[in-house]
Amino acid sequence: MYVCHCNVVTDRDILESIANGARCVADVARDTGAGRTCGNCISSLRELVCQHCPVRAERRAETAAEPELGVAGAAR
Repeated sequence: MYVCHCNVVTDRDILESIANGARCVADVARDTGAGRTCGNCISSLRELVCQHCPVRAERRAETAAEPELGVAGAAR
């Protein structure tokens, strides 16, 4: 699926960029050229980065665990 029509960048290109070390929208834009012309694809690009970036996935897991710690701490 094309994510950036201006620069002919597909979702596979973006996932490959993430697999090769891109960790944010700016990294992916630098690697693929997506989002650098009209910017209409930035929200789709951001969504893919948030879904597939391993660093962001770790942060989501940590954030999800924090409320549990807060509940356990409150019970003491």
